[in-house]
Amino acid sequence: MKKWMAYLPFGLLCGSLVVIGGIWGSVWNHTWSGQLELRHLKGDQSALADLNIQFGITDVRQRWNFSIKDGTLQKESFTLSYEDPVYGLGETVGNWKDGTIQLWGDNVKFQPTADSKVENLDTVDLSLLEDDIYISPELYDDEGNLHGTTHVFDKGQVVLNMDMEATQKKGRAFRSWTYEIPTNLQYTPEEPLAHIHIENGNYSMEYENYYWKGIHIVSVWSESQEMLYATVKTDGDCSGSIGLYCLGPRQEESFLDANDMAHLVEKEPVATLAEIPVSESRWVLGLEDVGEGLLVFIGEPDQVTVELYGYDGTLLDSNTMPSEEPVHEMEIQQTKWKDGRGVFVQGSQKTGENEYYTHFCTGYWVENGTVKPVYQGYGTWTAVGKEKVLTMTRTMDEWDGKAEPIRGNTLNGFEISVYDITEDPAGKEVYRGELVTDIDEDALEFFNYFTTKAYKQSVEHQTLKSVRNNRWLEVFSVTESAGDAV
Repeated sequence: MKKWMAYLPFGLLCGSLVVIGGIWGSVWNHTWSGQLELRHLKGDQSALADLNIQFGITDVRQRWNFSIKDGTLQKESFTLSYEDPVYGLGETVGNWKDGTIQLWGDNVKFQPTADSKVENLDTVDLSLLEDDIYISPELYDDEGNLHGTTHVFDKGQVVLNMDMEATQKKGRAFRSWTYEIPTNLQYTPEEPLAHIHIENGNYSMEYENYYWKGIHIVSVWSESQEMLYATVKTDGDCSGSIGLYCLGPRQEESFLDANDMAHLVEKEPVATLAEIPVSESRWVLGLEDVGEGLLVFIGEPDQVTVELYGYDGTLLDSNTMPSEEPVHEMEIQQTKWKDGRGVFVQGSQKTGENEYYTHFCTGYWVENGTVKPVYQGYGTWTAVGKEKVLTMTRTMDEWDGKAEPIRGNTLNGFEISVYDITEDPAGKEVYRGELVTDIDEDALEFFNYFTTKAYKQSVEHQTLKSVRNNRWLEVFSVTESAGDAV
């Protein structure tokens, strides 16, 4: 018996090694170790020399960071159990004093205008709400009835509503604000606006039929000013004007002790920099901070106007570009350079409830109080410079001998091009390359019982990882070499 006991520690050690080996093998099996390559296809790769492009291959547990610097692919780091930083319930938008500013929520609310037709009912009229609205069972009485009021009006004055909080980096002090700012913007939809209050004892809820309408707040944080700026995206049901607001924090604001629960409610902004006229044929599309001022994008039936405002409200410059159709939605990408900012705009026309036609793709160069269109083209990711433009477009493959990609988009690479725009705004391609990975093979398990598009061959024999562990390739930033990320 004693002799057997003498071998027990050795047996436990071997067993532990087996378990550790199994765990490591499991981790290794889920660690991507496939293809990652930058192929130079055309032109001089020195066209990439002054660009720093940061990429990541990410899944729910891991992230591989790599970059293209000086035209060369460089692996940088690997993180296990990767997660996005968590700063609290709000979205961190910038640094203020020795802490950070968080945006906890923003929306537009409506109050009746002076000439509105208003109706107040001592009943609950659910027919004014969306069909799929959820009513909590706790709101019903014992007989299954709802009790409350219905407030209906045909015209609404828009109220800008935002919640902000400043938190010291060491977490010992904070400051919080709520903005409730009535604007000069009037909203007149086809259907009347309704606000329904339902209550049952101590339990109550508010329901509105205008929460998901097409107008909402757009805000930007200025690093140079340490200020939050905001306006409202409008549509054809809006009239009057909407302000371009500075929301602070005010210079005299400071952190409070964590035990002081004071909360400020502001009824007016720190400053109204401008009043932007809007109508059925003139609507606000977006807002962007460009380091020396604020860009406001305005849509019209056949054109898009960009207005550049200084932080004091001075209109520095404007530019109008024709569009073949109206632009209702806009995506904006910005790139910092030593001598200015490049802004790329991709505009779409809404053609159905969830359908959009993308047709307006324009790059702008902002420098010394001027805004100038410099490029017309397209890319999944586009970095506009003063004399050249970098575009990166998702790679679309047929996948010979393999299953078709999910949703028809492989997402496994980028075609990279650099254009010289000094003579032609359409650009002359001076370099083309291809970033290639094989991360999409992870998705093939989903198609184990399908055949390939090219050869109709069965792929049942392929042993692949779960579709739930799919990895994706994303661009984190494009910067000038030795510059700041954007």
